[in-house]
Amino acid sequence: MERPTVAIITDDAAFANALTRRWLTEREVPAFVLVQGDSDFQNTLDFDLAVAVRLAPENLAAAVNSLNATNKPAILVSSLNGNSPHGPKLTVLPEVLEWPNLVVLVSQQMLQRERSKQELNRFQQTIAELERDASLGRFMLEVRHNLNNALTSVLGNSDLILLDAEQLPATLRQQVETIRNMSMRMNEIMHRFSSLQKEMQLMEEQSMQKVSKAAAGRG
Repeated sequence: MERPTVAIITDDAAFANALTRRWLTEREVPAFVLVQGDSDFQNTLDFDLAVAVRLAPENLAAAVNSLNATNKPAILVSSLNGNSPHGPKLTVLPEVLEWPNLVVLVSQQMLQRERSKQELNRFQQTIAELERDASLGRFMLEVRHNLNNALTSVLGNSDLILLDAEQLPATLRQQVETIRNMSMRMNEIMHRFSSLQKEMQLMEEQSMQKVSKAAAGRG
């Protein structure tokens, strides 16, 4: 989440202006979208946090239902006593004298929590990818070990056969030399793979260090 978007849902523009003026005194100011209380914004409006304030009674229930359906964090500034709407991500604040200060403070905490959740999800995805790469690396390491053993045997036996090359028919000698040469090429490829493995390990360590530093920075 870079610069968050806050949707202000209201039937009284003066209250929206009061909230935005208060937010402009902060170091980090979100982008604002003003929505009329009777608007159908559930599937059309993209925002990170919604603040509903001073809604007409006939628009209140519909706006709250739309907010709950978006499954995004929302704040309702309400003057109701004991009959305030509720929802899984809806926070109800009283319409007290200094309500803009209260809204800004709570909003900042909610946005930070959502940002932390997003970063945690990215960290978990990164760790999952690293674990898959590690599993693949271990498998490739085992394959390389087995291939090296086989290549050592092929090269050793071909060298033994070629010690008596003069006694071998020319065609057979050429075939053994081909086997040895191909084995040598495979051996060179395996050495290159060793370098690649070291590079992968270094990249894995660097990625884990980045994840750890980012997590520590948010701690």
